[in-house]
Amino acid sequence: MGADSGGSLSSVPNGQIIDFERAELRHVPSHDHLHLWVKGRLPARGFKAQLAPRIYFGRPDYWGIEVAMIASPADAEKAGGAGDDLGFESSVPLIGITGTRGITVIGANQIVRIEIAGESF
Repeated sequence: MGADSGGSLSSVPNGQIIDFERAELRHVPSHDHLHLWVKGRLPARGFKAQLAPRIYFGRPDYWGIEVAMIASPADAEKAGGAGDDLGFESSVPLIGITGTRGITVIGANQIVRIEIAGESF
C-alpha cells in the first residue's frame, strides 16, 4: 500500500511517510478530547513532520494516521548550522478521525495499532 512506496494516501499527498520512535495517546488538560502524540527524528533538514489522517468513505475499524514529512522552507532557513537536532514531536486531536475500534499510526518502518476502548470520540 502507501507505506510500501513511501507516498502518502492522506490529506498531504505530497508528503513522504517517515518512521517514528513512539506514538501515544494523551489527554490535554485544556481540552476534553484525546490527542495522538508522536515522537521521532527527521531524516533531513528543511522538513517538518505532520500527522496526516487518511481519507475514508465511511468509518473504518482503525483510522490510519500517517507520519509524513513535508518541505518547510522556514525550517530550512533556521537550519544554518545550529546543531544536529532533527528530533520532532507532533500531535493531532482525534476529533472525527478515530475508527470504531481505534487508530493505526503508519510510519515507514512500523505500523502501530492503538485500541481506543471506552473513549468518547
